[in-house]
Amino acid sequence: MHNSVSELSQLELSNAKEILKFIPIYIEVGDYNGAINRSYYAAFHSLKALELLDGYDSKKHSGVIAYFRQHYIKNGRFDASLSKMLGRLVDARGQSDYDIAAKFELIDAQEAFENAATVVNAIDRYLNDNI
Repeated sequence: MHNSVSELSQLELSNAKEILKFIPIYIEVGDYNGAINRSYYAAFHSLKALELLDGYDSKKHSGVIAYFRQHYIKNGRFDASLSKMLGRLVDARGQSDYDIAAKFELIDAQEAFENAATVVNAIDRYLNDNI
């Protein structure tokens, strides 16, 4: 299967939006760690959607985030608040996935969801305005 870069970007963005749709279910059933994990991945896939169009494809999550900060935050294409949101998502996801004792509360899951939605929606708007 040969997909164009534009098609792959759209698939990544669609994936991000699909993940976002289900996060409220995780929150509703009390799976706050799961909601945090999915929130991180929604934001991550939206970053991948953006960066694929630049011809950038890191094999590491840290590379994807660093690229976004360097090429989209630092030059003002996106507000610096998105970088802070990403940082909180990275930290929370790391704890939720790798710290067996980490227990998150409703407010933590809601914040992660809101941060992810903000990142995904900002990238969606940017792509719609610039493609």
